[in-house]
Amino acid sequence: MEGKARKLFPGANTSNGPFNYFDNIIPANVNRIFCLKGGPGVGKSSMMKKIGKEFVEMGYDVELHYCPSDPNSLDGVVINDLGIVLLDGTAPHIVDPKNPGAIDEIINLGEYWDVKKLEENRTGIVDCGKDIGESFKRTYKFLKAAEPIYYDIEEKYTQCMDFGKVNLFTEGFIEELFKGITSTGEYKKERHLFGTAITPMGHLDYTDSILSQASKIYHIKGEIGTGRMTFMKKVYNKALEKGMEVEVYHYPLIKEKIETIFIKDLKIGITISDIFEGKNTIDLNEYMDKEKSMRFEEEINFDKKILDELINYAISNLKKAKEKHDIIEAYYVPSMKFDEINKFQVSLVQRILTYKK
Repeated sequence: MEGKARKLFPGANTSNGPFNYFDNIIPANVNRIFCLKGGPGVGKSSMMKKIGKEFVEMGYDVELHYCPSDPNSLDGVVINDLGIVLLDGTAPHIVDPKNPGAIDEIINLGEYWDVKKLEENRTGIVDCGKDIGESFKRTYKFLKAAEPIYYDIEEKYTQCMDFGKVNLFTEGFIEELFKGITSTGEYKKERHLFGTAITPMGHLDYTDSILSQASKIYHIKGEIGTGRMTFMKKVYNKALEKGMEVEVYHYPLIKEKIETIFIKDLKIGITISDIFEGKNTIDLNEYMDKEKSMRFEEEINFDKKILDELINYAISNLKKAKEKHDIIEAYYVPSMKFDEINKFQVSLVQRILTYKK
């Protein structure tokens, strides 16, 4: 029987630049962390994909952590039952061993490249690297410009809400959700990651994969500023008080905002993702003064248009960076000794299997 693969994002392109929760990739039962080093096109992501696929076929559940700046590539793979983590340890997500030898180790795929061939393409590689840097600068300028527009929309809708009634509903929901459930007496720190990302391919949403293990999913309907994040935060804090394991997934533009929570012990998911629209709906718009919101309609519609445009400009620059990155990869690929890498991959799989209980 095959295992299951979950797609997630450990990092995001945010209004304040690149951000990641790389430490939250690591499971509590970790046995070994392999940090893969080497330039673009040396085979880090391909190796992780192949190993992940191989272990899924063996029946293991695997987490696939995708790169938000190149969603065709992996930043990491986690084989939970074996306590194994493979990470891309190159820029911009540099990961250095915290417990060298004991738990962590570096795998340098740069050992398998032809340096002379790379030196012949030095100028092209350096020039592309500069272009990538410029495209990312523009990306984050547009995302930063989008941030106050988001908050302006939030401010307008917040003024129209009856939060007294929202709080009353939230209290009743929490009481019903945790009815008859006693506390375990344990404390489990919540795990923070991203379920969606702003990428060169547009806005990608992996919430359906993240919540694939949930037996019940609630969809929160509501505009920005209607209290969706506060609602989810209150629910997951109660789950933490009960000693439950909780995953929290953030909004990529503004990482402080929450899009999805997954209470693993209850197999309950709560999300704002449109993928689950119409499923066990919690409609916070019901607590909005519609007449009051109509007074802001023109301003809100304008803000929403500008917000979408700014994010789309950011996406177009991420696309430019990705195109240049692909050119650099094309320089590296012919310089790699992939036969030797494939042999190493086989030996690495055998090493991983030694952690089988």
